Amino acid sequence: MRRFWFQLHKWTALIVGLQVLAWIVSGLYMTFVPIETVRSEHNIRKAEPRDLREASVKGVPAAAVQSLGGPVTRLELVEVDGRLSWRADVAGKPAALIDDVSGVVVSPLDEAAARRIAEADFAGAGRIAAATLITADPPIEFRGDLPVWQVVFDDSDATHLYVSALSGKVVARRSSTWRVYDFLWSLHIMDYRDREDFNNWLVIMAAAVALALTVSGMVILAYRFFFVR
Repeated sequence: MRRFWFQLHKWTALIVGLQVLAWIVSGLYMTFVPIETVRSEHNIRKAEPRDLREASVKGVPAAAVQSLGGPVTRLELVEVDGRLSWRADVAGKPAALIDDVSGVVVSPLDEAAARRIAEADFAGAGRIAAATLITADPPIEFRGDLPVWQVVFDDSDATHLYVSALSGKVVARRSSTWRVYDFLWSLHIMDYRDREDFNNWLVIMAAAVALALTVSGMVILAYRFFFVR
């Protein structure tokens, strides 16, 4: 029986030891770095919301809404790029941005508008170095709806802001800190491609083997304490 527990501990350590180390290192990083820093919330420029009582709102642009096609599931009056607009979702997804004054669909937004939105959002130390419209095959750091503008800043944390070409929202903020976090997260949940599924069979099996490693280690420890003289 003693030999069994020693052999079990040795082989399970060989199988899952590196993954246990990855869990510890990634968990330590996640607990040490504030999630607000990972999300670049400290670099979001605070803006006072506009008082719509002082705005001359035209109303829902019915003709433009009807032209969208599909079920319009949400209409929201927002201020985007300095002007009042109606943000419309079709079937639960961003579909269009409609100017309140003209009633014209102004999306997808052009590069100039995306740059202005990103500049207005970013409060960090850095300027825009490039802006690229992504319509297919986005980088691994962005896993949202397309099309989207990737706006690259030249700050020390290599910040990328992603501005939806359809809604005008800043839908993602990525930085070197976030990229390290995301890589360690993929090691933590053992989903190396999509980095989202923490219920996959690989992590379940690794956790089961790690449990066997822990139990066998506790048995060996107890044996050394109580039976070895």
